[in-house]
Amino acid sequence: MSFKGSLFMGPERVIFGCGVVSDTGFYVEQLGGKKVFLVAGKTTSRLNEFKTIEASLKKKNIDYYLYTESDVNPTDKQIDNGCRIYKAEKCDVIIGVGGGSNLDTAKSIGIIATNPGSIRDYFTTNYVTDPYDTLNKNAIPPTILIPTTAGTGSEVGAWTVVTNTEENYKGFCGGWMCLPKIALLDPEMTVSMPSKLTASTGYDALIHALEAYYHRYKMPQTDMFALSAVKRIFNYLGRAVANGNDMEAREQMLLGAMEAGYAMNTGCGLIHSSGLQLTSNFGLSHGETLAIMAGPVVRYNTMACVERMIDIAEAMGENTRGLGKLEAAYQAADIMKKFARAIGLATSLNKVDHDPKMIPTMAKMAQENDNTLGNPRIPTQEELEELYRQAYCDL
Repeated sequence: MSFKGSLFMGPERVIFGCGVVSDTGFYVEQLGGKKVFLVAGKTTSRLNEFKTIEASLKKKNIDYYLYTESDVNPTDKQIDNGCRIYKAEKCDVIIGVGGGSNLDTAKSIGIIATNPGSIRDYFTTNYVTDPYDTLNKNAIPPTILIPTTAGTGSEVGAWTVVTNTEENYKGFCGGWMCLPKIALLDPEMTVSMPSKLTASTGYDALIHALEAYYHRYKMPQTDMFALSAVKRIFNYLGRAVANGNDMEAREQMLLGAMEAGYAMNTGCGLIHSSGLQLTSNFGLSHGETLAIMAGPVVRYNTMACVERMIDIAEAMGENTRGLGKLEAAYQAADIMKKFARAIGLATSLNKVDHDPKMIPTMAKMAQENDNTLGNPRIPTQEELEELYRQAYCDL
């Protein structure tokens, strides 16, 4: 069909508050679960906070299989292997605990738990323009997602990002049949995040909100969440980076990431599509790539959405009074770079570790990435190459 209107999606329930993960077993019981497939990274599974989740399951006599083979950038092979174990263990509920990669792993395993084939069969190239055009026709098993970072917003999102190892690119899977039943947002689960990870994941959430606000397919619901998230993250991320035990900052950041996750119903934009190529080619973390590409891309986009860039600049504390509209709008690009540096993120590439010869290839891949379709300006190959060159200059 030809999609009309706007589709705003989210989990059936979002439970927020300190200590809510101690009731995980209760929620599994509500979902009728007998055996849980528990997805977590190796580091996450050793945290004291994680033990609370295990204790809650044991208290309700709920059996579980702990799967810790998810990666920072989950691959198709890991997803397919995880699904084989899910089926062999006869699990009926999935719980994902961790950052966006672990939550995406949980949802991706769910896709092929109820649909045939490999996760590679479910990569979409049309998620921005038609969110109903998904290849996975069956809903994932009942799923609970518990974030340990305030970043991706994957706990309220319908999409997953998986690396296709055969063709070396990160693609999107999911859609409305991939929504979790429950998101448990417990700020105490984020306290153990080191400052660098707090900065990187928090900046990711900021970019989600930013790109949603000026997105080609923005909608009233996402506008509301996006601008609120920009303000909240700008006000509290620095505090969370400086003091991981600042519980007010942790609470507000988890809320901000959730808001940005809801805003991402629009999809992302060119900061993401260009940044993904830096991960694929240079192994940089997702948040690092966004900090590097934000300045050049926001500046490039400014002419296409002047009023919205002014809103973003003002939401991040810039005083635009007395400035012309265009000058005020360009404040958004400047503050994005200043803020990234203030929280300790690099904002440029270097020619030693990041070979500039890859620029044409990265530009081609970014242009073909589905996220680019949602950008307010659709760049040419030459324009994308110039944006990557600017990323080496740290203008």
